[in-house]
Amino acid sequence: MTTQLRRNRPGTKRKELYNWHELPLDEMDGALSTQQHLQTLIKKDPSDIWKLVLLPDGQDKYVWIYEHLCQFVVELHRYCSFHNDVWTVENHPDMHITINGEDTVFLSSAFRPPKKVPAIDYITQTIEQTQDTLNNSTLFPSRAFIPEEGQAKFVEIYRRLARIFAFSYYHYPGYFQKFEKQYYLFTRFKTLGKYYKLIKQESLLVPEHVAEIEPFKEEPKDYQDENEDDDEEEEND
Repeated sequence: MTTQLRRNRPGTKRKELYNWHELPLDEMDGALSTQQHLQTLIKKDPSDIWKLVLLPDGQDKYVWIYEHLCQFVVELHRYCSFHNDVWTVENHPDMHITINGEDTVFLSSAFRPPKKVPAIDYITQTIEQTQDTLNNSTLFPSRAFIPEEGQAKFVEIYRRLARIFAFSYYHYPGYFQKFEKQYYLFTRFKTLGKYYKLIKQESLLVPEHVAEIEPFKEEPKDYQDENEDDDEEEEND
């Protein structure tokens, strides 16, 4: 195994983030090797979606999905900053989207009972809740193995994060397209989710043609959340 320091030091410029040489995953060592491998691939070419989505040789599928979810959380902070001038409390006092003339208002589950909050609060709370879930040592005791309890959270996480992209798409399509053109974040999110059966098209909330890419030849057949058929969009969840 090759031991190599692969981390972003304090003060690293944005253009130099993750700017280390690519190594095959089986030549990398350490608990964060999968995370570093994924970040290197994204840095090299964020538009090479299938290379990012497909499981590397010898990699555990659930660990791969987990690392993608952690990376989405990291990049969604940038997504929020990108929308900083328009995702304001004044512009959006609640979190709602309109699809085919029908309004859906999402209530924040950070409160009990869930309540209406400004869209930016809903979005940041969703990201923070996702991060807390992924850092939960009971659900995810190791980055080398994901127990069934942790796997069961993937679909719920995906459904919630999808609303952030949908909010951008319906309210600020220009922002959505500009960010996507540079980072391909929603394309990666959508492709990973559909490929591994983490989310259905209707739960993505955006039209099917958005960020659609050529399908891969083979589809996995062994990952399908048993409860996904019953997982409907809820206004208060």
